Amino acid sequence: MIVVESGGSKSSWVFSNGQAERNHLESVGLHPRELSAIKKEAISQLIHEHDLAGQSIYFYGAGCESDEAKKVISDFFSSLSLHVKVVQTDLYAACIAHLGDRPGFVGILGTGAVAAQFDGQRVVRYTSGLGYMLGDEGGGYDIGKTLLQYYFYDQLPAEIRTEIETYFDHQPILHTIHAPGGRKLVAGLTKIVHSYRWKPCIQEILENSFSNYCKKALQHLPINSPVYFVGSIAFYFRKEIQEVLQQYDYQIGGVSKEAVNDVFEFISNKNRQRT
Repeated sequence: MIVVESGGSKSSWVFSNGQAERNHLESVGLHPRELSAIKKEAISQLIHEHDLAGQSIYFYGAGCESDEAKKVISDFFSSLSLHVKVVQTDLYAACIAHLGDRPGFVGILGTGAVAAQFDGQRVVRYTSGLGYMLGDEGGGYDIGKTLLQYYFYDQLPAEIRTEIETYFDHQPILHTIHAPGGRKLVAGLTKIVHSYRWKPCIQEILENSFSNYCKKALQHLPINSPVYFVGSIAFYFRKEIQEVLQQYDYQIGGVSKEAVNDVFEFISNKNRQRT
């Protein structure tokens, strides 16, 4: 059995060969609108190297809301001789990772940002998730984009400016971020943000970004309810997120860097119950 959780930048794989041992690895992100020939070849090699052909796969990924997107992913894995059991959103994976079959409220803060109400079986309310061009407030791309705005408007101290220029290998930044792979580079700037999160200018960026997340993604969810989070931004900026959520009368129910291991366990238990 294979379980894959894919965000905007990377995918996490957990699989077993029927024994107790689990394997865990990372690969390229598998957004259905960004399934390039290079990505397809990378996954084909992964399947071959780990002898995964013929196994069942459960896929949970960003961009898999529509039937058309689900079909793109399903057809791709079928072409690699995998038996596709589930193609669902990464948000659904976050829900079952934290809640199993219980109702509650879940958010993803990774490269992108969404939130949802889960009834124990399905997502009944979905908020934000307009994508990096129109939304995703609070996500890694949003934070990285704002950092670059501060850079170009000369609102950063010299040491952070130098870090950014080094990060881009002293190449023209605007040209670089508009080239293929630019979205991942922008989101990757959150490493610099994390290193300088005690600086007032960085605290301002984070507070504004997470405040916008509360206003856009959480506004339709009941206040004073715990929200469970999945994603690297939620994991590494938990303190800053918690401080902002408290201002809007929300609380953190729990945080996981990724959902894939808990989803694997949930599916394994369900499969055992059926046999």
